Amino acid sequence: MQSVSAMEGPGLSVQGAGQAKLAPDQAGLSLSVITDGRSAQEVQSENARKMQAVTEAVMALGVEERYIRTSNISMQPQYEYKNGERKLKGYTAANTLRVEVKDLSKLGRIIDRALNAGANKVDSLEFGLQAPERLEQMALKNAVADARSKAEVIAGALGKRIVGLRQVSEENSGYMTRSYSMSMLAAAKADNEMAVETPVSPGELELSATVHIEFILSE
Repeated sequence: MQSVSAMEGPGLSVQGAGQAKLAPDQAGLSLSVITDGRSAQEVQSENARKMQAVTEAVMALGVEERYIRTSNISMQPQYEYKNGERKLKGYTAANTLRVEVKDLSKLGRIIDRALNAGANKVDSLEFGLQAPERLEQMALKNAVADARSKAEVIAGALGKRIVGLRQVSEENSGYMTRSYSMSMLAAAKADNEMAVETPVSPGELELSATVHIEFILSE
């Protein structure tokens, strides 16, 4: 929030609205390896082996190690009920890898290579911006231009001129990342059976901003 106080004179309060759009330039991808089995040790070992293969497959496509991190690891017993008794059936191990993709041209290949290497679940895929302030600045400039245009029309109709500013405030809604689920990715693949890699369309990210400006008019 920003305020500016100025000289005396009749005031004119105007609200301006602005929008801005930018194509995303990064993506956050969560990939999981889920393994079932009877022995906890065997399940954990198999899960670790597959996750290592997934990590190597992702790095082979140029993703730096600093953009890869483990976000969740779990091991849970699985039970079944027979004749009113609970019996241990086995174990399920899950390991989730978070991958930050800076080159979106490789995203489809990264997903496919990871799935081929042993990942069996895409938990999430979100598109975002490496420098989101650019989008905010664009939206604010558009909102200010909108407010100024409205004020000039009103001032002209009143036979006055804009000679200053008394107060300015702004707000923005914050841009929303675009997200895909595993089912959406599977549907995209099914719709394009000839695709060499999973087709993913990042689209555009949008942000809205609003400014409230009190202009000072000539006497």
